[in-house]
Amino acid sequence: MKTLLTTLNSKYIHSSLALRYIKSYCEDEFDINLEEYTINQHSDDVVAELYRQQADIIAFSCYIWNIEQTLEIISLLKKVQPDVKVLLGGPEVSFDPIKTMEENPSVDYIICGEGEITFKEFLNKLTTTGDLSIVKGLVYREDDKIIKNPPRPVIDNLDEIPSPYQSMEGLENKIIYFESNRGCPFNCQYCLSSTLSSVRYFSLERVKEELLKFIKAKVRQVKFVDRTFNCNPRRSLEIFKFLLENKPSDHEMNFHFEITADLLSDEIIEFLAKVPQGYFQFEIGVQSTNSETLKLIDRKMNFERLSEVVRKLSKPKNIHLHLDLIAGLPQEDYQSFRKSFNDVYQLRPGRLQLGFLKLIKGSGLRIREKEYEYIYTPMPPYEVLANKKISYSQMLKLKMIEEVLETFGNSHHFDYSVEFIEKNFYESPFDMYESLAEFWEQKGYYRYSHKLESLYEYLQEFYQEYCQDKEEIFNEILKFDLLLGRRKVDLADFLNKYEVEDYKSRFKDFINNEEMVKEYLPELTDLSSRQIQRQIQVETFKYNIFDIINDFTKDIREDYTVILFNYYNKENLLNKALFKEIDL
Repeated sequence: MKTLLTTLNSKYIHSSLALRYIKSYCEDEFDINLEEYTINQHSDDVVAELYRQQADIIAFSCYIWNIEQTLEIISLLKKVQPDVKVLLGGPEVSFDPIKTMEENPSVDYIICGEGEITFKEFLNKLTTTGDLSIVKGLVYREDDKIIKNPPRPVIDNLDEIPSPYQSMEGLENKIIYFESNRGCPFNCQYCLSSTLSSVRYFSLERVKEELLKFIKAKVRQVKFVDRTFNCNPRRSLEIFKFLLENKPSDHEMNFHFEITADLLSDEIIEFLAKVPQGYFQFEIGVQSTNSETLKLIDRKMNFERLSEVVRKLSKPKNIHLHLDLIAGLPQEDYQSFRKSFNDVYQLRPGRLQLGFLKLIKGSGLRIREKEYEYIYTPMPPYEVLANKKISYSQMLKLKMIEEVLETFGNSHHFDYSVEFIEKNFYESPFDMYESLAEFWEQKGYYRYSHKLESLYEYLQEFYQEYCQDKEEIFNEILKFDLLLGRRKVDLADFLNKYEVEDYKSRFKDFINNEEMVKEYLPELTDLSSRQIQRQIQVETFKYNIFDIINDFTKDIREDYTVILFNYYNKENLLNKALFKEIDL
């Protein structure tokens, strides 16, 4: 019997951890193939690929981002290969499997919950007695009926599951997803993890063995999918220390963790300050700072402590911090969300993600949707459009704010320019992004994509319409932001240019002067003058940029300043040029 595991990942660089677990658990008894596709591929093409496999059973891993296309593919496949048996698993089908099978006659089986043991038992019974009634966690068809077996208990000893990464084949240039535990200690009502009451751990020996495998395989990124990586502080510190002790010296690599910041002890924070730049990334879920909202969603958080921890983690500038907010939570109206946004933004994380609540099947908020008068999309991803505290119109405004936040904030191409606008013309960051969103919508810029060069001009346009003061200074800051991020760029016409007298000969003298190169560009001393020229750019500013960025609200007078931008070794998390003032 030929068995195929498959799924539609959201991006090519993603990989399915769930399917690799199932394959590793079953392959001592069964020959199982694994093929991964993406939601960006045409359904017809995926059907053709699956048909060529001529499998007897195809099992699909289902999530909110792929369920609709998966069902379309299954329906088409059954038309051309009617004898193939189709099994679904994953969170999107685990909570209403009978309804899913009633609405989709092409689906033959569904596995609810953890799939390793259930799938293996399913294959065993299918290939021997055919009696599926004793396979816990399975839903199946029998004659004209749909039978749902009793649920399967979770796996207590996770080390019983063989490594999903016994082979690294096919994972080149892909993100590796990894878990050191399953479950979550919290009970957040918007999350499926609230349906599991405890945390189970893989042994530290097993975890370390797997991590060493990734390091030796020269993987670029490992993402821990643990819902709260640091729920056991001592254990998380031991893993952090292990990763630091084994940091590869022959290739770049990073590890991404979802953590609860207010659980981090000062001991762990002190240790994390020693981690090399870019080696760790932290995603921290804040979701809201409204105490009533947090109580209703059963989320425990000490925001004062979280803020303290984030500031301490930010100080060494060695770990990328990604903080999350969710719009549409209970009792969070527009003004309350404004406060939550400002509370988190003032922590200046590397990324502030403004997400929108999804009423996921099986979650507490989905069960209580009528109580909060939720209006949401009936099809996946079940995104909230409005509730009794926030209107659809306001949610649309937040959508536009999210777009300009991504474009001008999280991109980090405009850091100094955005902060200058905020500090000089707005009471809060949210107010600034609200105005920028209004401008973006009025101009219709949200309707299409843009070249990066155009975005600088659009921000200048916004400034001229909404700020109308200190325009010449802002133009200089915008130019500075552009030069920090773009190697050897020609300045656009809307940016002011100032020439140093006899610039070409002075610049030539500078790059040919060994003492000057040693002082200003010590890491480039082994390069020829021609090579040095390719790695740097020199521009003149009418105002002293250093004075401006040290105090955005300070009155600035003309003070011509020449700045050297060094693109050779961008030793910072944001990959920006190093810069110094020089005297040509």
